[in-house]
Amino acid sequence: MKILFGLHGTTHTEIAQSEIDAFRKAGAETEACAYGNWGTANGMINSLKLVFQNARDLKKKAAIQKTDIVYLNTAFDHKTLVRDSITMFILKRYDRNLKIVLKFHGSESKVVFSKNLLKNYVLRKASLLLTLSQEERNNFLSIGVPPEKVQVTANVIQKDLYIPDRAFKKGLGLAEETNVLLFVGRFMHEKGILDLVEACRLFKEAHVNFCLFCLGNGPLLEEVNSLISKYGLKDNIKLPGHIPESETRRYYANCNVLILPTYHEEGFPMAVFQAVGAGRPVITTRIRAAADYMTENEHCLWVEKKNPQQVYQQIFALVNNKPLQEKMSVNNLALAEKFTAEKIVSKLLAYFKTI
Repeated sequence: MKILFGLHGTTHTEIAQSEIDAFRKAGAETEACAYGNWGTANGMINSLKLVFQNARDLKKKAAIQKTDIVYLNTAFDHKTLVRDSITMFILKRYDRNLKIVLKFHGSESKVVFSKNLLKNYVLRKASLLLTLSQEERNNFLSIGVPPEKVQVTANVIQKDLYIPDRAFKKGLGLAEETNVLLFVGRFMHEKGILDLVEACRLFKEAHVNFCLFCLGNGPLLEEVNSLISKYGLKDNIKLPGHIPESETRRYYANCNVLILPTYHEEGFPMAVFQAVGAGRPVITTRIRAAADYMTENEHCLWVEKKNPQQVYQQIFALVNNKPLQEKMSVNNLALAEKFTAEKIVSKLLAYFKTI
């Protein structure tokens, strides 16, 4: 089997590379090609030029390799529908029998259920759709996509990358008894960042020793800073900014809990599952892949969206329950074994053989 792997070059590149390596190890001849905006194009015209350039590059590589399957990592929203439909049209003009697999790193429900000609074209021309949660698969099934055409996969988690460091707190000037909380993600309403800051205000009022590290940036950065000043949380909430993915590992490996009160429609929230790979307890919302794989009081504690009071209560309950933290740590390390590159690629190859 010859696979042409279309990958995004700026986010979770190690996930893509681990999949490529596992495909090759399994005997599939696999080549990679840029797909998406690698941060080189700004504005609509330049972005469209890049879409056409990437599509032409995929077509050339497919011709040279004599590709069986083009495997594109994408999402399902209005922007990606434009990109994917153009790309698929160009590829199908080259070879109408070429099989195209789309892996959706998140899907917007409103787009799935919309009346959209591009949506219909993409769903019709794709040979296989891969979602990252059962909820998303059910959405596609409910609009008439045949069951055999849409399957659930997962992202690769490499738990050996997360190495605890006993000197972590000391290196950051924190007392040993400090509860280290972690948020990783875009500073946007849907990620629940403002709810978490509000919860920290309550946490401080409870006289608990803690420090929250928020890794990332985004449109709410100014508002987050304003709330930190307003509530007197400058010693309790640190904003290192957006840092390379490789540098986030030490935070995952050494935090007491990862908190992501998200209601963003991503399929497989990587912050949650990287914490799983690090063997850390998690507090998050019960949506999509988290709901598929995680059980409350075994791997995580659930919170409702837009409920900072509950976020505070769950943080307080968890940091004051060491046995529960230890149980979650053991269970999450075991859960991470489901997401090795070998297991995920083995299942993907089985799917590919059906198309």
